[in-house]
Order: sequence, then structure tokens, then C-alpha cells
Amino acid sequence: MNQQMQDLTAAITKADIAMKAAAWQIETMRSDIDQLRKCLFELAYTAEEHGINLVTLTKTSQDTIVAMRLGWFK
Repeated sequence: MNQQMQDLTAAITKADIAMKAAAWQIETMRSDIDQLRKCLFELAYTAEEHGINLVTLTKTSQDTIVAMRLGWFK
């Protein structure tokens, strides 16, 4: 019984550490995504201000910029 308790405690400790690491990674990725979103918005704005036609971008990039501007990206 004592060995089972030790094994369960060890398993719970490992799971807790893994969950904290995963939470940290998720927060880091959220921060990175926010920074990339801001950068993309600034680049699109700067390109338009300098007469660079966004048609030269891929369809996916164009759709992403449109969705971002319309507030569809959260």
C-alpha cells in the first residue's frame, strides 16, 4: 500500500510538471501569435501606404490580411 502511494505521488508530480510546462508553452505561443499578428498588420499597412500591391501575395496571405482587418482573427 505504501509503495502504491509513492508511485501515485510520483505520477501526480510528473503530471503536474508536464501540465505546467504545457501551460508555459501555450502562453509563449499566444504571445508569439500576438506579436506576429501585429507585425503582419503593420506590414500590410506599410505596403499599402507605399503603393505595394498586395496582389503579389499568395491567396492565403491575402485572405489572412482581409480576415484580420475585418476582425475575424482573434
